[in-house]
Amino acid sequence: MTTLPLRGRRLSTMARLIRRAIPVPFGWHTRYMVMNYCRHTFLVGCAVLTIALSIDSSLFLSKVLTTISTWNTSWSALYVGWYLVLRGTDFLAELLPLVCFLGAFWTEIAHTLSSERLVVWLSGRTPWQCVLPVLLFGLIVGGVQLALNRYLRPDAVMSLAKNHLGFYGEHFDPRPLPYQQWFAAGHDIVQARVEPGEPATLRDINIYRMDDALSLKAFIRAKSAIPVGRDKWKLVDGYRWSATETQERPSFSRRDPKAPALSEQIPFANEITELNLSPVWLNNNRIGARYLTTDVFASLEHEDFSPAYEFRTWQRARWSLALFCAAMPLLAASLSLVFLAKRITPAALIIIAIAGYAANTLMKISVLLGEHGQVSPVMAAWFVPVLVLLACSGVIGFISRDD
Repeated sequence: MTTLPLRGRRLSTMARLIRRAIPVPFGWHTRYMVMNYCRHTFLVGCAVLTIALSIDSSLFLSKVLTTISTWNTSWSALYVGWYLVLRGTDFLAELLPLVCFLGAFWTEIAHTLSSERLVVWLSGRTPWQCVLPVLLFGLIVGGVQLALNRYLRPDAVMSLAKNHLGFYGEHFDPRPLPYQQWFAAGHDIVQARVEPGEPATLRDINIYRMDDALSLKAFIRAKSAIPVGRDKWKLVDGYRWSATETQERPSFSRRDPKAPALSEQIPFANEITELNLSPVWLNNNRIGARYLTTDVFASLEHEDFSPAYEFRTWQRARWSLALFCAAMPLLAASLSLVFLAKRITPAALIIIAIAGYAANTLMKISVLLGEHGQVSPVMAAWFVPVLVLLACSGVIGFISRDD
């Protein structure tokens, strides 16, 4: 008589354990929370972009209007709107991780204020099941961040530069500079004017060749140089000078490079020399690595150029930022499970807000250190996203243990 009730209780207990262990990715609660995350993140994004575009317009809109006026078009308002779309794409790629954190944080506050969180706890959901919606939301925003960093943002910035609009129109103008630039090419120091093209050409080129002790051992001057192979350049109409042990090495300063005496010069009409400069990099060296288009990244991936810290860091950061963007709402949700589980206090709000801002700042500092060669590109790109995910998993594990 007691066998069936006992068996029934065992089956019921087993069913509850299975239900608590298995996530419900398409359940009503999951869909409801994902929609709330999306809605609040959208509203935060609109507010942040409005502020950013207002500041940018106050600084550059007059210059944008001046540029558009030279196009002799009656569609000025349309072009201004297009400029704002392009600039907004750039801002969104930069601010999306923080926007996602704030959107998720807003959702968690509303979840507690409406007592929905209490109902969810009473329904028997585990912490793992409670964070499933934010994990799905993280996949969505991570994909958006990846598309922004790899495609949308570089194309938007290059369009602004090509049309000479705004900040990027001034700093990334593709037209050749009227003065010589300085480049490091291994142990060589190169001074030349760069003419972008396919391939890039160097004009009025001076090459200062150093030995292992970084003392000048040779000097080459030519009217032009064109690439003829990997690390091979053809110098046209110039001369070379080489130091001997009996010669006093002349001083070459950036402001007043003193040429060797005429009797020491060895003229040439054409000469092939080895020079560690990438033509693709020369075409794009004035552009920040984060703004380079996908085809340029693919071309530079196997090129040898210096300094390459910024490029190598952003090779990985374009991917790691997608993971970081997915981890930021998870950080807001996991901390809310600890500090906002039952009620909202000012201290809890401040702690969670500081944690999100600190994570966002730490990511920017890490990438900046990688750009300047202070840490390895792999460490600069992946350390903070992995750290945030480990912190979130630790918090969720701690809650699950006490559940």
